Amino acid sequence: MRARLKTRGDLRQDAENDRRNGPADMRNHAPTTDVPSAPAIHPAVGRAFEALERASIQWCLLRGEAELTSTDGDVDLLAARGDMPRLREALAGAGYVPLRAWGRGSHRFFVGWDEESSRRIKLDVVTQLAYGRYQEVRIAGADGCLARRRYLGTLALLSPDDAFWTLLLHCMLDREAFSVAQQERLLELAGEADCTSELGNLVGGAFAGRGESAALLELVHAEDWTALKTIAQGAPAVFGPRRRLEMRLRRLGNRSLRWTSKVLPRGRW
Repeated sequence: MRARLKTRGDLRQDAENDRRNGPADMRNHAPTTDVPSAPAIHPAVGRAFEALERASIQWCLLRGEAELTSTDGDVDLLAARGDMPRLREALAGAGYVPLRAWGRGSHRFFVGWDEESSRRIKLDVVTQLAYGRYQEVRIAGADGCLARRRYLGTLALLSPDDAFWTLLLHCMLDREAFSVAQQERLLELAGEADCTSELGNLVGGAFAGRGESAALLELVHAEDWTALKTIAQGAPAVFGPRRRLEMRLRRLGNRSLRWTSKVLPRGRW
């Protein structure tokens, strides 16, 4: 059986055990293949994560743990809404500055500079699970995701079940595409996906009538990515009139804010 990832409480207990009992004899505790190893993290990214931990921010990585050594692309994080003021201060201390993010829903962007590669590193922090080109499709459950997060070394990650459903929604509603790496990751996580969990139920409700969570999970197992994209394209049709109106207004509002942001001088948000 694959070992579960450690919670913050587990890490505290391990530290207390080490204090009481002294260092363990490593000759008698060789690592096993069942325990996942912590992914490599770019130093500038690791500096940001350490700052969040020191400030006791509720946060976790949303996806992309295998890509943390690169300065290409964004580093996607989920954080508690109430922690955002302290998160800004913590990241400022780690050398990250905020960028304007009008019309991007709860997305907040922070940019740091890596001297070694002479390239910038961008953190994309959200406080809501919102999808679509204009973040018009909102799914509850962000607080639950943070409560269920696990630690792999010092890296805070979503639980495997939450990681599956959030990645599936990202591919279906944000991208309407599945890269090879995303397909492989979804197949890896599918064995631990639960259709009756909080996110499993929320996803099932979002696609009710087009592909409830069990049907979506089965399509992932079958590697039928085309069917999943077709369901995503028809998803708005299954929402009720009130929700469709909310989505239309949210899309219009965010699109207008983005246009306004483009014509104003560049600056921080």
